[in-house]
Amino acid sequence: MILGIILISAGVLTVALGIACRDGRLPMNGFVGIRIPSTMSDDETWTRSHQAAWRWIAIAGAGPGVSGIAVLALGDESGVWAMAGTVWLLVFIIGASVVASRVARTRSSDL
Repeated sequence: MILGIILISAGVLTVALGIACRDGRLPMNGFVGIRIPSTMSDDETWTRSHQAAWRWIAIAGAGPGVSGIAVLALGDESGVWAMAGTVWLLVFIIGASVVASRVARTRSSDL
């Protein structure tokens, strides 16, 4: 039960992060976001790259959320659903990082 709640919470927080990125409300920081050198070059690049990647981040949150619901509904103690949700999260966060990096590199070449 605890695993399901943790997964659902992680999913909800990741979706909320995606929405904050979309709205430009995620300031550059050292804790959360796509923190790679190209996105951290300046505040404007950070914001634009995260706005470009917000859908990937929000979709990333769906994996843990759905897997958490499955854990609670099915009583899955094997961890298969947790692993599936975690893999989903990682794949889409990597996708978001690629999108953000491309936008950041395009922006830095324009300057």
